[in-house]
Amino acid sequence: MKKTFFLAVILILVSSMGNSADMKGKIGAGFNYPGIQIRYGITDKILAEYKMQFASNNLTMGARGYYNLFEIPGTVTITPYVGGEFSWITSSVLTSGYLTGGFAGVELMVAKNISIGGDAGLYWVSLGSTLGTYADYGLIFNAGITYYF
Repeated sequence: MKKTFFLAVILILVSSMGNSADMKGKIGAGFNYPGIQIRYGITDKILAEYKMQFASNNLTMGARGYYNLFEIPGTVTITPYVGGEFSWITSSVLTSGYLTGGFAGVELMVAKNISIGGDAGLYWVSLGSTLGTYADYGLIFNAGITYYF
């Protein structure tokens, strides 16, 4: 099953090679690990994103903002970016929770409307339960694939 899925993704990517630098007004829908996201290009440089991530005992919902630094043209356009995120964490075992932080990463436009991206950032995470509130910072990695309409 996994091999078939990855083969289909590779065939789609290769069959529609191209570049797309104009992000203003574009809407993107995609999958991240392990969730979904919707993006909107406010300008060519600034994008907003709503994302949800699923786990066995919690749900994370939040917003991210991206600032595209510059573009490295080529067969596959590479765009480094920086940004910030704020997300709420809900769970049947927690009374409250949130995470916030900044990140940096790259987006590769592997096809006219398809990108693969990944980033890493330093985040502050706060979780509350009936036993108290616990907070700490840590490094979080994100990866996903987006289709722009």
